[in-house]
Amino acid sequence: MPEFFEPSPYLGRFGVVADDPGFIYVIRSQSRLKIGRSTGKRDRLRQAKTWLPDGEVLGIKPFWNHRAVENYLQLGLSMFWYKGEWYDFAGDEFEASFIEDFVAFDDIDINRNSIDFIYFMNSSGMSEYTMEFSQRDMSKASFQREESVNSNRHFDKIAPVLKTESA
Repeated sequence: MPEFFEPSPYLGRFGVVADDPGFIYVIRSQSRLKIGRSTGKRDRLRQAKTWLPDGEVLGIKPFWNHRAVENYLQLGLSMFWYKGEWYDFAGDEFEASFIEDFVAFDDIDINRNSIDFIYFMNSSGMSEYTMEFSQRDMSKASFQREESVNSNRHFDKIAPVLKTESA
């Protein structure tokens, strides 16, 4: 285990369990962001350059419980879900805020990031989506399709309202 994956004795005070270390990455390609996870920082960078040569790596940050962190991020961004691990903010101002906050996570300090993630989710409003998901009996994919402004299902819900307003 790398030195920076050494658990802090203070993690428990914040409810963070030092388990499942890994990296969360954000990659931009054109107008979309890919949010994913990896256990190997260098491997993911090398792989990304082959399957997305024009992609811009915005950050690869270490976290404890990286699988859960990825899940919370992806649920928290459900409104902007496009497909798979891809998110399209379509010019929404939240994109700049999300990127700024994600890039601000430390490149090395897994303990600090894992604690700061709690504040990040709560202060951004993304935790509202994770709470809403936990109340519904549906898959993550179904939830994202239902909540996303980028899905046809969402458009079908708002199209009658748009017609009424324009009449």
